[in-house]
Amino acid sequence: MNKGLPRLALTFLLLLWTCVCLAGTLTVTSPLDGSYVGANSQLNFNISGASLQVTVQALITYPGGATSTISNTFDPNNMGQITGQLPLGFNSGDPQGQYTIVVSATEPNNSYAPTTLTVTVLPTPPLFNSFSPASGSFVNGVVHIRASLNEAYLKQWLVQVNGQNIPNNSGTTTTVSVDWNTASVPNDGQETVTIAATDLAGNTATKTATLTLERVPPVLSILTPASGAKIVPGTDISITLDIQGEFANAIDRTGIDVLAETPTGAFIARASVQVFSQLSGGTTAQWIGRIRYRQGLLPSAFKIVATAYDKAGNAASPQTISLTVGH
Repeated sequence: MNKGLPRLALTFLLLLWTCVCLAGTLTVTSPLDGSYVGANSQLNFNISGASLQVTVQALITYPGGATSTISNTFDPNNMGQITGQLPLGFNSGDPQGQYTIVVSATEPNNSYAPTTLTVTVLPTPPLFNSFSPASGSFVNGVVHIRASLNEAYLKQWLVQVNGQNIPNNSGTTTTVSVDWNTASVPNDGQETVTIAATDLAGNTATKTATLTLERVPPVLSILTPASGAKIVPGTDISITLDIQGEFANAIDRTGIDVLAETPTGAFIARASVQVFSQLSGGTTAQWIGRIRYRQGLLPSAFKIVATAYDKAGNAASPQTISLTVGH
């Protein structure tokens, strides 16, 4: 009698039992080991070789050692396969840094090799420290788009105008510096500049500015005093200007200057502003100022020279009137 046969049969049965018990396969498809993970992310997995309901669990270890567990049950299809996901539950209040995730699956009379992942969690999108030009600005010529970002894991930033790319509009540094030449824009009017910054986990933050492109110079008129008027000695000179812009609220109050000069252009005095207001319709601004009387200030003949700029930097044609002092 061959006593080796029962032993061979026993060994075969043990191997068969082992193969049956280790028949299941658990594969994590995302996130991958070493990857970056954002808030509200999912753990995706595939299972093969299942026959009964499977419990899938993710044991998460946070920076500092705290842990949390997420689990759910899944039923296989008639091929013994499962495709499923677990919400990892990261949110903006979680610390940034490296996390360990141990993914395991359990099923009666079956077992699965667990998967261990190390991921970097970035729970919040990039932060803009600064951004220019400010929304509501008037622009002309080359517009300097600038921003600074607070993000150690920046993937890319992208600058677009009206949802379209412009030249040299992307980068990977935390400093954004893009010059947008408006010469190719056919019409003046509203333009929308957007910077989108994305980190390595796919979190995206955006900054948007609505700008007004204005390339038509304003039209400046001196309403009072009339050219050739006589200024009564001992009285202040009241000066009223109208400045017509291309768009509403386009005139720069600080860009208006009114000077009294000698006929040869030597400086005498600067008028001080008293009133600056937008007139009906919004595209015309009125400026009212005065030059105070001072003994011996004005020669018998002098001129008033007015200049103005709009908020986009367009200059109006200077206006000059000649005046005399007398009764």
